[in-house]
Amino acid sequence: MIPRWARLEKFLNYALIFLLPTQLALHFWPPTAFVFGVRVDYLAPSIYLTDVLFLTVFVFWIKYHNDKLFGFIKKNKVFLFLFLFIVILNTAFSTSFGPSIYKWIKFTELGLFYFYVRARGDIFNSRTLYATIFYSLIFFSVIGISQFVLGKTLGGPLYLLGERSFRISTPGIALTQILDRNFMRAYSTFSHPNSFAGYLGLGLLTLLFTYSKKELARRIWGILIICLAFVLTFSLSAFVGIVFCGILFILLRKKTFNTKSLVLFLTIFTLISLAQPLVSNFVLNTIPDLPQSVSQRFDLSSVAGKMISDKFLLGEGLNTFVINEPRIKHFGNYLWTLQPVHNVSLLLFSETGIIGLSFFYLVLIKLSKKATGLKGAPFYLSLIFILTSGLFDHYWLTLQQNMFFSVFILANSFRAEG
Repeated sequence: MIPRWARLEKFLNYALIFLLPTQLALHFWPPTAFVFGVRVDYLAPSIYLTDVLFLTVFVFWIKYHNDKLFGFIKKNKVFLFLFLFIVILNTAFSTSFGPSIYKWIKFTELGLFYFYVRARGDIFNSRTLYATIFYSLIFFSVIGISQFVLGKTLGGPLYLLGERSFRISTPGIALTQILDRNFMRAYSTFSHPNSFAGYLGLGLLTLLFTYSKKELARRIWGILIICLAFVLTFSLSAFVGIVFCGILFILLRKKTFNTKSLVLFLTIFTLISLAQPLVSNFVLNTIPDLPQSVSQRFDLSSVAGKMISDKFLLGEGLNTFVINEPRIKHFGNYLWTLQPVHNVSLLLFSETGIIGLSFFYLVLIKLSKKATGLKGAPFYLSLIFILTSGLFDHYWLTLQQNMFFSVFILANSFRAEG
């Protein structure tokens, strides 16, 4: 490869990682992206800046290294065949073909991104990479902290990074109350503080496992800025995820992480998830004065339970949860509240059935076999953080920033093992 092109390629790769928190995109609005005349972001095919950056570096690299891609396909042909089989079945019986095929294409892109990160040890196994993640987290944390202080988004050139325009008085904005005063939670360039918190939490775990105590001490001010932004999101699900991972690490630090541990956690998380639809109506009827965010989650869990019982095997079709909501629950004049169920397992189960959910778990178990012993801790704790926060939210499956970052971290977390 010509040296100047090699330098440009390296720059584009690091730019991709630095800009993963952006949500700048070109959105398309076909008829299938509307539910009763209301535009739904989750259903709109979109081309993100990060899509363009990734596909640019991937196409340029694969031109000279297609043998690695063919080797990957040959090594994983059984899983890839199963994936293709599930895609065909799920889209064929989907309640809306367009949104389903778009989301399957997105999942395919994420699979290519995983392969690319694993194959590019020359790029993604360097101190420069982790410095890029560190400064990226600081940059986007400062944006979020500034929003909290000012009570509005910053505007200006940050629009090019995907920052949306709103202020504390805008209807529907996530607020928190401190000493009887309302504050706008930190959004940064994300669509919701919860997804921002999930991104920061996963980033913090990565830095804590990457840097030595001396390196962390030298970067303490940057770490504190990231932690402050994390706190100002006031995201309970991400807080629970971080605390749970911290407790696990303390309890298991002298023991090994293995596939059996992952199977146990997957079983526990699945049982907790499946219990939500069963108790939702009872909780809503017994405790009528629940906070809106809590009652909404139980409502959506109940809807998911109905979808699962209707189409247990194949699901309603990937990316069609929002389309099918009005069929199951009457929303009246509140169609703007349409969104996926706030639980990763329930969302996968309702959209892809038991077949899709089982395949997803098989993929995680297959990946876990590469991460064993104490060196596997970054992979397992990153995954457990995703699964724990995913008990209460959907962004790991629905939002570009979180999907790409989670795949990147999981692919890179056990590089030393593979």
